[in-house]
Amino acid sequence: MDPRTLHELTAAYVLNALDEREAGEYEEHLARCEQCREELAALGRVTEALAYGSADAPPPPSQLRGRILGQARDERSKMIPMRSRWTLAAAGLAAAAACAAIALGAWAATLHGKLQHERAAQGNDAAALSVLTDSQGKRYDLQGARGELVVTRTGEGALGIQGLGPAPAGKTYEAWVIEHGKATSAALFHGGEDVIAIRLAPPVPLGAYVAVTREDANGRAPAPSGPAVFGAQT
Repeated sequence: MDPRTLHELTAAYVLNALDEREAGEYEEHLARCEQCREELAALGRVTEALAYGSADAPPPPSQLRGRILGQARDERSKMIPMRSRWTLAAAGLAAAAACAAIALGAWAATLHGKLQHERAAQGNDAAALSVLTDSQGKRYDLQGARGELVVTRTGEGALGIQGLGPAPAGKTYEAWVIEHGKATSAALFHGGEDVIAIRLAPPVPLGAYVAVTREDANGRAPAPSGPAVFGAQT
């Protein structure tokens, strides 16, 4: 597999969304790639913020932590046979993966089934999660909703939203990137899930405003038809 492709598999690996061959190739790559190990560890920060509402929220009880880690180990052992040459590398990754595993409970419960059965959705969610877990990305709190906007150094943007109710009948949520008074449609989504990861299509430049409105569900609107339900200023 192309090394550039392997760099993009961290999010899918954590969510157990890779088949055995893909997981094996990624594990071999991970053992010698510091960048991917750092991205794996960085999953903890963003998922904890989304799962518990803010970065300052208290950690889960130690009993809960133990149950989550135990279940994660059981599931991983069933899905991905560990090779002897990987054992030492896996031990070195355990500490980095532990913090991510604690917070990933709520996130993975929401996304795992969808990623397993819909490969197209898997690609979109993994791309969004890759942006949301970028350790060098800039983070902006959402105004009007629980979550954050993350923008990478190259301008890639994604929304991580918690507890957003479904759009009303006949409506959908539409994200916009607004710069110098011009609004560009960035994504459509329906809401109604515990945690939502939305990849924004156009780049998000510094100084732009990312707004989410409710629009007719029959297609992308040419411009926002009403006030923003929530948004973030970069």
